[in-house]
Amino acid sequence: MEIDNLVRSNVKRLQPYSCEREDYKRQGFSLLDANENPYGGIYRRYPDPLQQELKQCLREVKGFAPERLTIGNGSDELIDLLLRTFCSPREDNIITISPTYPMYGIYAQVNEVEIRESLLDKDLMPVLEDILGRADKHTKLIFLCTPNNPTGNTIPLDTICRLASRFQGLVVVDEAYIDFTDSPSATSIQDRYPNIVVLQTLSKAWGAAGLRVGVCIADPAVTGWLNKVKAPYNLNSFAQECAKALLQEQDKVQAQVKEILRERERLLEGLRQIPDLRIMGKPEANFILVQHGRYRELYQYLLDNRVAVRLRDMPPLLPGCLRITVGKREENDKVIRLCQTFQ
Repeated sequence: MEIDNLVRSNVKRLQPYSCEREDYKRQGFSLLDANENPYGGIYRRYPDPLQQELKQCLREVKGFAPERLTIGNGSDELIDLLLRTFCSPREDNIITISPTYPMYGIYAQVNEVEIRESLLDKDLMPVLEDILGRADKHTKLIFLCTPNNPTGNTIPLDTICRLASRFQGLVVVDEAYIDFTDSPSATSIQDRYPNIVVLQTLSKAWGAAGLRVGVCIADPAVTGWLNKVKAPYNLNSFAQECAKALLQEQDKVQAQVKEILRERERLLEGLRQIPDLRIMGKPEANFILVQHGRYRELYQYLLDNRVAVRLRDMPPLLPGCLRITVGKREENDKVIRLCQTFQ
């Protein structure tokens, strides 16, 4: 499969915005090329459009080669970029599993790309043959979220391999919650399957949701096109500097993840003792999906007691659900106590 054959014809003709700034900076030029205020403060200059120092940090911490990276303003921008680069409006389609992260479908709607949904099975796992059966020559992207939001289940690598080997498009594996599971990342199989695109983020385990830093790891043929299509200065200088500093605190982040996992098990144990409350799926992220016959009343009861959770009523597979993020110990204790006293 040739990646270039998947790219929209108008994108192939695109002349990307040119930024030679980094070359000038390294050679000590007077920077009079971008109409900046010479008297401004530390952020008077435009940020590095290709985030080269941040990519080098990612190489050192995660082992990702810079040429395999596109950095986004959150993973959401990367989802949109993939659709704008590879899917022609009113012609191509994508396939998502259902239920899953809704932004895949929202960005598809914005870009006028058809959405085809494949329902998870009773074990909340993707059905390979159903996914492939929905694909045709206009299917450019298949989105898989693992661990899946909102079910929390991890999709086995073997399933992803079998899908990538039989699909003539890109399999996009969203690993926003990968740090909360022992399951290996799909980056470990990308050498065998160049059509696998992996999305990761600093928003979850790395505790930097406010920075909006998403990372796409893919074959250079994919990232080359994404880097041409994206806005030239899509990640601001402050976010780049903070992300570089955060990546040097890997030990601290890993300690926080371990604490979250301990609290997840404690929260699970407490919720399992509550009548009429059912744990859905096998939680492998930093949240727990629960089902309750009076879920709206329970949701409101939690709100009345200053606890915000997420409504997730998703029939036919997951009606009447709430998604509860694993918080600090005292927050989890409060959730358990309120669920116990709910009448």
